[in-house]
Amino acid sequence: MTSPQELCVLALDVGGSAIKYGLCDVHGNLSHKGSKPTPNQPDSTLDDFIATLKSIYQEAQALSHIDGIAIAIPGCVNPDGSMRTGGAIVYNYGVPLADIIEKELGLRPVIENDAKAAAAAELWIGALRGIKSGAVLILGTGLGGAFVINGSVYQGPHGSAGELSAFVHDTPNFSGTCSCEAQNVSATGLVLHACQALGLEHTFTAEVASRKLPLDGKKVFELYHEGNETIKKVIEDFGFETGKLIYNLSVVLDLEKVAIGGGISAQECLIESIRQGTEKAWNINPNSNLKPPLITMPQVEVCQFHNDANLIGAVHQYLERHHYL
Repeated sequence: MTSPQELCVLALDVGGSAIKYGLCDVHGNLSHKGSKPTPNQPDSTLDDFIATLKSIYQEAQALSHIDGIAIAIPGCVNPDGSMRTGGAIVYNYGVPLADIIEKELGLRPVIENDAKAAAAAELWIGALRGIKSGAVLILGTGLGGAFVINGSVYQGPHGSAGELSAFVHDTPNFSGTCSCEAQNVSATGLVLHACQALGLEHTFTAEVASRKLPLDGKKVFELYHEGNETIKKVIEDFGFETGKLIYNLSVVLDLEKVAIGGGISAQECLIESIRQGTEKAWNINPNSNLKPPLITMPQVEVCQFHNDANLIGAVHQYLERHHYL
């Protein structure tokens, strides 16, 4: 076994648009970070995905001896590293991904759901350190979720605990045409609501590559900081939608703290909006007049590691499974 002081793990964070990567040591310190586009066009294949991983691995090998590979990825991951679902990356559904990567690269990866990886990082050395009951909400292409229960990241018997993108949102009939949380409390949802509020033409489809949105998250916050009143209201409403979700999760899990991650979490105005929206949810819900309160409001914080949380958390899972921690 490699000495922990010399250990070098290649960490990868697979997203709907980019694969971020870096080298990481046993203390969670990242170096040589970079990114490549995720093969996620309508005609993209698993072979394209593996070829991209292979190119990243070869670049990393030129920098350091690689002892292991840790991957954070959308979807439900089985204990053997196979994919039950793949989130927005449709070619990963039902794929024995760890077996394929081991065959191509010669190292068997540890693969973890991306939101659960973020929770592992924050619980290990970040915003959730010492917490017994908490949650991580990752605002990305969809809504990544993970729960800390009794001081550990909860997987669930089928690995699907925290798949909050599928949370049914504001629908009376629970039908296939319903709106899911992925379209509301997510970076995509924020952009979608901004387009609607500004009256901009847009196309929203289940396939990420087929969506045509005239705005992105960066432009939304540019408009906010320019003082656009419509966008200010969109972000205020987004904070309240997130606050309502936090309330409902707290009813079930009695949360102490909720950490917000994803690229847009770097915007302090968004985190403040979520804090205010959470307070609003607590002040106007049907049980708000009970004293003492029936449900205690958790702290809302930003993930300490922002966009690096998934990378660091994947490495934590690697270290834990290989008994370095």
